[in-house]
Amino acid sequence: MKLINLTNLVMIYTLKLFNTGQVTLPKAWRSKFKTKNFIAEETKEGLLIKPLTKDELVYYETDEEIGIYCENGIDINEFKKAIKKIHG
Repeated sequence: MKLINLTNLVMIYTLKLFNTGQVTLPKAWRSKFKTKNFIAEETKEGLLIKPLTKDELVYYETDEEIGIYCENGIDINEFKKAIKKIHG
């Protein structure tokens, strides 16, 4: 179902969660952002789903896990600098 938020004039879609944990993004969004990679971020308002570009580097760390996404790869020295910058 497609809804239109008249306050911000943005497209809002209802998404269905399947038994496998998957959510299908509407074709309009998949076509618009021209990527197959997205990141979901928990915010105070709920979930924020953002497209990832090919040159984007995403690093996250929680109490239970760490993760990194970089479609084109990253130089190990650049990665070390980024980690050092985060952790001091």
